[in-house]
Amino acid sequence: MSAGAPNSSRWAGFLDLLACFASFALVLWLYGQLVDGDYALGSADKWVPDLAISASVAWLAIVFLGGGWRGGLRNWFDLSFCAVGFNLVVQYGLNYLSLFDPTPWPVAVAGSVGSVALTGGFRKCLHALGGEASPILLVGCDAVAQALAVPLRSRILGVLARDPSRVPAGLAALGDLSRFDEVVAATRPGRVIFTEPDWVSSISPRRLLDLYHSGVSVEDGTAVFEDVLQRVCWQRLRPVDLLLASPVAGNRSVKTVQAIYTNLAGLALLLAAVPLLAAIAILAVIANRGPALESVACSGLQRIPFQLLRFRTRRPGGPVSWMGRVLTRLHLVNLPQLINVVRGEMGLFGPAPVRQEFADRLCQLLPAYPHRFAVKPGILGWSQANLRGSRAPDDGMSLGYDLYYAKQQSPSFDIDILVRTIFRAPEAAGSAPDGVGRPAGSD
Repeated sequence: MSAGAPNSSRWAGFLDLLACFASFALVLWLYGQLVDGDYALGSADKWVPDLAISASVAWLAIVFLGGGWRGGLRNWFDLSFCAVGFNLVVQYGLNYLSLFDPTPWPVAVAGSVGSVALTGGFRKCLHALGGEASPILLVGCDAVAQALAVPLRSRILGVLARDPSRVPAGLAALGDLSRFDEVVAATRPGRVIFTEPDWVSSISPRRLLDLYHSGVSVEDGTAVFEDVLQRVCWQRLRPVDLLLASPVAGNRSVKTVQAIYTNLAGLALLLAAVPLLAAIAILAVIANRGPALESVACSGLQRIPFQLLRFRTRRPGGPVSWMGRVLTRLHLVNLPQLINVVRGEMGLFGPAPVRQEFADRLCQLLPAYPHRFAVKPGILGWSQANLRGSRAPDDGMSLGYDLYYAKQQSPSFDIDILVRTIFRAPEAAGSAPDGVGRPAGSD
């Protein structure tokens, strides 16, 4: 099967190119029918050069500059921006040099976006036909391997483990690491995933290079864990791993763009919500017989403390008021957090805010926990979008999701969180689970 991996890659590249040509052909035909008759199918002098150059540039942007299709809404946005931007820059650059009349910009934009969509569709078809389903040999049987066994079970040939009794049910136990060469020769995997913490010292580097050059992908289990499950395996996290991640290392352009749209969107939402905030505040004062707002001391960016604002739900020293129950049911208790966003203490997207005393204690207990404060806390977050409604005790998943956001934050990631939050499944409508990721303002 390892020999088939390059062939699968060639087919994937060919399908990507075919998707780009099909997308631009369709967009150019529609443009010729609806806007400009010069782009009719019979006008080869206009139609063919634009199709060839636009589709080729979009393909180069998707496959090389964008890193290829990996699936998911976030990747779709990233590739679309990349393909559109690269197409416009190249075409208008050629026009500046008087080498080519650029394709109309609506065609360049629509064709590039359609190319990304068709690329994803063709890749899914190829995957469904088995063209990219590389068989996997799993080396190790720790918590990382057991977590990967769930989504990758159908592709796992077997497991090499020091203790075969720990191999998950339904997977073949192929022995220990001493049988590595024998098992690789017998099963011919396309990917070998190592989850043992000391796997680098267990297998000869020369043997790993031989596998790589023969077409077998050699991968670290924690990296696969993060890519497949979209959360960080924080138990294995080293400080350098987050230090070298682009957002934490200081990707100023991403942070600047996020700060701009966060501040503008937060201000717009706050202004739009002023009548609602005023009405709720008046009713809360009457129902609770006290101040409408209360503040909670939380840890913010770089653990700088701030006062998180929320509506009061209880009477002084008493039970929850009727107004408090209404606000809780309508999920409006934390609406004043928009003020924290405008003041720069929070973002619209980010890890859930945590009470300061809890944050201090968890930072002492968990070495990886301080890294979640590399970004501002947010009203909506990756952890909240994935764990909302879970009734199981928090086993550290929320921290893994928060650290994943800290490493991967981007405008397209924020769009992904927003879409998942709005269109989440009905069973995800419950409250967030208790634990390290529980919002400080939750009841």
